Amino acid sequence: MRRHLSLMLGGSLLGILIYGFVNFSGFQSSWELLLSALLGIVMAYAAHYANTLLNALLPWKKHTGLRLLSGVMAHLMLWTALIVIALLSYFELSGLPFFLREDLNDPLIKIAILLFCAALIYNIIYFATYSYQHYAKGQVLELQQERRQTQLQLKALKSQLSPHFLFNSMNTLSSLFQKDTAKAEVFIRALANSYQYTLQTYGDRLVTVTEELIFVRAYCELIKTRFGNHLSLDVQLPPEVLQSKVPPLTLQMLVENAVKHNVMSAASPLKVQLAIEGKKLCVTNNKTSKRPKMDSLKIGLKNIAARYELLAHKSIAILDAQEFTVQLPLIL
Repeated sequence: MRRHLSLMLGGSLLGILIYGFVNFSGFQSSWELLLSALLGIVMAYAAHYANTLLNALLPWKKHTGLRLLSGVMAHLMLWTALIVIALLSYFELSGLPFFLREDLNDPLIKIAILLFCAALIYNIIYFATYSYQHYAKGQVLELQQERRQTQLQLKALKSQLSPHFLFNSMNTLSSLFQKDTAKAEVFIRALANSYQYTLQTYGDRLVTVTEELIFVRAYCELIKTRFGNHLSLDVQLPPEVLQSKVPPLTLQMLVENAVKHNVMSAASPLKVQLAIEGKKLCVTNNKTSKRPKMDSLKIGLKNIAARYELLAHKSIAILDAQEFTVQLPLIL
């Protein structure tokens, strides 16, 4: 509604200005003034729809100068054609000769100058308004993405601070103090390093694979302390991949997912492998007997998928066959 009101007001003003140049009769006529205002409104709507077409063919962001020039020229030609058609119709209905008049030169030159100035000013204002609106939308979208990222990071943090994990860690620590104090000290350090990493990376959107692997290895040490050496981590990543990025806690959550859904024993050890396939980092684990169903915060794979969509506009792939594999797109 606001847009239509602006087009009608701006078009009426342009039509009245044009009428001031082409008032051939020499006296003011209400119906001629009204017709000129209507012509201006038609010109305004024609410019509006022409902009829609030009924006699709020549986006402002990619072709700013060309878009401005093409806008001025397109509007100038379009408005000139509309005015010529309007003048021909006016003289035809009035029974007056159009092409034989000698007093048209000065008004037509003035109209051409007026139209050029109007087209130039209109396109400059349109560009400024268009740019501001897209900038404002971009800022809002960025804030929404930051908020969404914060929510996902918070959910990932909650998984690390879950009462179930803390309870098992405290039980393991209590048992170690009674049996092996040296091993208990190693466990405490690994637990402290895990929580330190979690808190340090809470506000980060991305971390390097190298940083994430330090945390994953610390987490694996905690698991081995609890379940024995029935978990193995095999990292086969080239140096350039180690410098690529992943959302914080991604690799750890995938290892944790493998631990949660598989029973580990000497007869059926759990093997987790990190390897590169094309432009994807693959986290693969073998399948042992499944654990009984347990309560979950329901973040895991959905959380990881949502963060990749948000941060990299890429999708993860999940392959559930003889082995369970999650393919993560590389973020360089």
